[in-house]
Amino acid sequence: MNDTELKELNDKDSGESSSKSHSQEKREQRRKEVEQARRRAQSARVIGYICLAAVAALIIWGVAILIGKQLDKVSPSDNYSEGLEANGYISGVNASSKITLPADYKNITVPYDQIKFSDTSIDEEIDGLLKNYTSLNTDESATVKDGDEVELAYVGTIDGVAFDGGTSDSQKVTIGSGSLIDDFEQQLIGANPGSNVTVNVTFPEDYSKADLAGKDAVFSVDVKGIYETAVFDDAFVQKNLSDKASTAEEYREYVRSTHEDDNLEEYLKNYLDENTTVNSYPSKYVKILKSIQMYDDQSSYEYMNEFYTSYYGSPAYDSFESYVGTSMDEYYQTLKEKAQDTCKDNLIYQAIVEQEGAVADAAYYRAKLVEDGNEENYYDTMVTTSGEPFVLQQAIHAKGLEIVKAGATIQK
Repeated sequence: MNDTELKELNDKDSGESSSKSHSQEKREQRRKEVEQARRRAQSARVIGYICLAAVAALIIWGVAILIGKQLDKVSPSDNYSEGLEANGYISGVNASSKITLPADYKNITVPYDQIKFSDTSIDEEIDGLLKNYTSLNTDESATVKDGDEVELAYVGTIDGVAFDGGTSDSQKVTIGSGSLIDDFEQQLIGANPGSNVTVNVTFPEDYSKADLAGKDAVFSVDVKGIYETAVFDDAFVQKNLSDKASTAEEYREYVRSTHEDDNLEEYLKNYLDENTTVNSYPSKYVKILKSIQMYDDQSSYEYMNEFYTSYYGSPAYDSFESYVGTSMDEYYQTLKEKAQDTCKDNLIYQAIVEQEGAVADAAYYRAKLVEDGNEENYYDTMVTTSGEPFVLQQAIHAKGLEIVKAGATIQK
């Protein structure tokens, strides 16, 4: 074989090798493409499953919300004793298992400054009391001063003609209060009981009655007398407050102790509420409380509209939603929160009575109500209105608070 033939043979072998290598590359490329396609298909299936799961979750979530909203909705009920046993306990509920009371509920320490009723507050209360014990001084030597409360009779005229609303046979006015137009009141300063005073005034330009706005008027005023406030002393107490005290100082102490006792009870109630943990709410009872709360809200709404319609000719609110100030969905959420608060409160005092083995029956509560100043038949009136189980639940509250109060220490 010569050189030329050998070269041709080598070229042929080289071409065949090159052709084989190219075929292998194509097969490898195809294999990779198939593998990538398979992986893309798998990824697409996984993404599809995820999307389906997400859609299903959204559907379930939406249905759950709708069901929850339906469960939140209740009908109003005026059966205050529903859900209670005959003795006032929540039906089928052991309160001690539903909540955890504060460990110190029988020996709570109360800072005195949290319940203190100050001397200034006592003075203000007595001043308010004395306003109910006034007498009309008709002594003609007395003189009307700024701040005095006087009894008047008057006739008002414009251009010599009496006008509607300008006449009164008896009106009590405090000089300087600004309850009468212009400087009407100031023109009476210095007058004496039994005297007649001519008062000249001008109605404001923006006066509510357009036919009087901006006009000059003349009032013929008879000063009938000056009201005098009683003097708070021992004699006054013995005459008017003998069931509370026999001296002025004793009455002041009565006012202080009464308010501080009320403040103590309020402090203890708040302490119990803030330091009690609810383990679980009795759902059936909470739903009952929602119905009762809704009845109370709707009754208030109807009463307000009836009142405004009878006095002003139109209702105060055009819908229940406008009365409560929220949408119905928001109202139902608030209703649930209020019901849970009431439920917690009831559980607290029931748990205390349970744990102490205390008695809070009809005999106890009848005596308690009378002791608090109510009529002998008040218990029966409450039973007629709300049912005895509900009334006995109030007895449980009273007894529970009584137990906590007896163990409390006031720290001065």
